[in-house]
Amino acid sequence: MKFAKGILIGGLIGASISVLTNPDIVDPRMRKRLIKSGKKIVRRSSNVFEDMIHMFR
Repeated sequence: MKFAKGILIGGLIGASISVLTNPDIVDPRMRKRLIKSGKKIVRRSSNVFEDMIHMFR
């Protein structure tokens, strides 16, 4: 199950990166917006993981 989940998540990440790097698909304004929201999601998820690690110590 973990392998399939990893393949699925990796495929989604790869597809999103290829879309962001291809200038024909996404205009620069939308690309900046997507990158900004992605950074926000990463920041929030890292805070959650840090809190979980802190709870288990």
